[in-house]
Amino acid sequence: MECSKNTEPLESLKRIETFLQSPPLDDTNAPHYVEQLKALRNLCARDPAHQNAISEHEKFNEQLHQLLFVNSITPKPPQTLQLMALQLLANAIVQNPNSQRNIWQRHGAAIVECGLVSPLGPHTNILLMIVYNVLKGAAVSNMEQQALCAAVRAWQTIVDERSEDSYEFLHFLFEHFIVHGGHNTVRYYAHLTPGERIFFLEYLVHYLRQDSPNGHIHQFLLKYITKEFNIKSDRILICKPDSAQMPATDPMPAREAYALLRVIASATGSEFYADKYVSEQSLFLNVSSLLRCLAQVGKESQNIFTPMNKLEEVALTSKISRDFETELSFELKTLLVRCIANLLYKNPANQDYCIDTQLLPTLLECTNMDARNPLLKEWSILAIRNACYGSPEIQAMISNMTNKGAAQNDIIDELNLDMGALRIKPSR
Repeated sequence: MECSKNTEPLESLKRIETFLQSPPLDDTNAPHYVEQLKALRNLCARDPAHQNAISEHEKFNEQLHQLLFVNSITPKPPQTLQLMALQLLANAIVQNPNSQRNIWQRHGAAIVECGLVSPLGPHTNILLMIVYNVLKGAAVSNMEQQALCAAVRAWQTIVDERSEDSYEFLHFLFEHFIVHGGHNTVRYYAHLTPGERIFFLEYLVHYLRQDSPNGHIHQFLLKYITKEFNIKSDRILICKPDSAQMPATDPMPAREAYALLRVIASATGSEFYADKYVSEQSLFLNVSSLLRCLAQVGKESQNIFTPMNKLEEVALTSKISRDFETELSFELKTLLVRCIANLLYKNPANQDYCIDTQLLPTLLECTNMDARNPLLKEWSILAIRNACYGSPEIQAMISNMTNKGAAQNDIIDELNLDMGALRIKPSR
């Protein structure tokens, strides 16, 4: 047995030499290349010495790198060969700190930059598995930032391709950062590009919609997101392109603030996280102020914040261009009112601020249909209900409002109805 251990590493080196001395790759000898890599892959499971021999061989790794990450190589390697090469790298790093360091040093940057972009395929989960195993092995110092970038870029590609495939190691990676990362994740998040930060936040929204399947999001991360929104929320108001003379602004900061708001809207309505926001009065004041500002801006001129509540705009059969659905303003008021409704629920402090800031009139204005803000009416009614709950003062304010007749409603006007009823006869 001892003799076997002394001679087995030579078998992996022999396979490597056979691979390197093979004739140039073409359609006829591709199976030979696959066979050699498959044998090396299987040897990795027998002895760490094989893993070390593979990860330390410089020329062999150069060949693997060309096969996997150099798009200009001709002829293009068949997918079966590339998948076998990836499986070899994945097996070479299992529970081996030395090979993890070597493999990541040689291929890590290419995995992050080139390997996790469109198009996705069977190789994607193998690459993510390599990133995850190196990350959890903790043998490579300062690779957390690269690992987070890899996860975000893979998620971005999934969103762009509208892929419904399952990539379990992607979720393992995100779990490491959003459930266990805490303070460190905040630091890595801050070093992402604005575009990458937005996709990170979009993943959080997805995670919250799935009811946090792999554990609760770290409280420190949620607090940081709230803080970031409070700092950056005013950037949304800058994106109001209603003047030809107004200089163009970078939309990315405003879109990041929007993404932060989406996370908060989901988290404040979750039974797992709602209690974390009970004392966040600064957040309530911020979203309330922003809602009132948007309502006022929408009245000043025809712009992206002006409600679209004419019949031809809200009808499902409308022929009006739906381009507005791609604008920053789409669903913005709905998200703000949704946050307000969640933050008002059984929260006397926020109910008092609702009175002090005269928020009720704005919430009442939001009970009209608006094509820019689906479900705005429903969330506004819930917000008013939560404001009234257990608050005699707000209830009195509502009951003492003077009835001045029907509120202005473009849809009612277009249908030529004056406090009447619209009867719809079912088709036969």
